[in-house]
Amino acid sequence: MWHPREGKLPEKKVIAVKDWTCAMSDELGRVALTVNPTDGEPVLVLMTIFQAAKMWRELQSPKRVQ
Repeated sequence: MWHPREGKLPEKKVIAVKDWTCAMSDELGRVALTVNPTDGEPVLVLMTIFQAAKMWRELQSPKRVQ
């Protein structure tokens, strides 16, 4: 898993998603997003509530990718 102190971001990937779940973790104070791709292992993403809200806004009005 990537950590901010490592200095560089992981490369971006596009994956086909079978399903996903999202929950608020009171213990961590983070939003936990689990993505189940069509191929491979589930991916766990921890983010702040602000990051989750930004992602939600972006999903509501997606930009076209060419």
